[in-house]
Amino acid sequence: MKPTIIYFTGIYDTLDLFTQELKTAFEEMGYLSYTYDAREQEKSKQGLLDLLSQRERGAASFAVVTFNNLGYNLALPDGQNLWENFQIPYLNILMDHPFHYEKPLRNAPETSVVLCTDRNHVKYIRRFFPNIRRTDFLPHAGVELRCRHKPLRERGIDVLYAGALPIYTVERMIPDFTSLPEVNGEELVKNVLDELVRHPEKTTEAAIEAYLASVRNDISSQRLQEIITEMRFLDSYAVSFFREQAVRILVESGVKVTAYGTGWNQCEWSCNPYLTYGGKVSAPEILPLMNNSKIVLNTMTWFKAGAHDRIFNGMLAGSAVVTDDSAYLRREFTDGRELAMFSLKELAALPERVFHLFGHMEAAQEMADCGYRAAKERHTWKSRAEYLAECFLENFC
Repeated sequence: MKPTIIYFTGIYDTLDLFTQELKTAFEEMGYLSYTYDAREQEKSKQGLLDLLSQRERGAASFAVVTFNNLGYNLALPDGQNLWENFQIPYLNILMDHPFHYEKPLRNAPETSVVLCTDRNHVKYIRRFFPNIRRTDFLPHAGVELRCRHKPLRERGIDVLYAGALPIYTVERMIPDFTSLPEVNGEELVKNVLDELVRHPEKTTEAAIEAYLASVRNDISSQRLQEIITEMRFLDSYAVSFFREQAVRILVESGVKVTAYGTGWNQCEWSCNPYLTYGGKVSAPEILPLMNNSKIVLNTMTWFKAGAHDRIFNGMLAGSAVVTDDSAYLRREFTDGRELAMFSLKELAALPERVFHLFGHMEAAQEMADCGYRAAKERHTWKSRAEYLAECFLENFC
């Protein structure tokens, strides 16, 4: 008998959207479901405990499929971790870099499997979290709004960017540099940011480690990981820099860009008439906007060996997707066939690439159609659910 899968909802709308897609896919495969709604904590926990009592009678098996550590620390009245007590597999899909989740990963249930959306994140987990026994790569996936796809020529938005500028929201992550007695914190920040701007193919952790090695030779692996965690705001700064530059260079070249998410109205160039700022909207509200966009523009959240759901959402919306590249994307797709890729080192060429698509709309439509077929076949949450079932759920339960 297939296990009942436990999900967590009610905290982040984006994760709720992904969770519902996974839940639907698993149910189509014959799995039962239990949803723990964080908005009804007491009711959900009691319902979960009642459900798990079936395990003690040998009547059912269970597994957790969750995002970003949700529910990892649920405990029984005696304080014991619930998942460890019942020996329930806890499949934890991280949508962001692991250095954002130091405490929950360090205290993860012993039954955890951590799935990372970038292969470099898998390496990071294996290097710095020996308590995590199993980790694997699970790429982002897309959500399709099931409706008619208008031809690109009939769409009302020329270029859509759906994502915030994190530089305006990460102040709370900046540490007191006195917590870094080994090095000059301001020098570290300047050096690492300069390195990431000059060499955007590098990961943030690699740039930090290289700088530390250049000034000290006595920093332990544990302390290195602590410093990387403390300085993780640099990752968001690098993301924000290139995200802003990508949109700015387009609007200053005369390309109409519609941007959603916090921060776009705070740039010094926000008054540019080619920029339309739509404010902050929820994840489900982005999907119809993509379905009305000729081009969906993406820049990574500094994923150098992964992807982002913006890419697959855009492809499933039938849009022409334009994105910075990564090792994963270069292996998975061909530039110009399913999507258009550019290098962050060559942002100056981005407007020409976009103008070319607008000037060759039939070719752009063909690319969008090819991208849709590729995403529909291999990059939905149904595809990810099938992978999880084959590699983990069938082996565990």
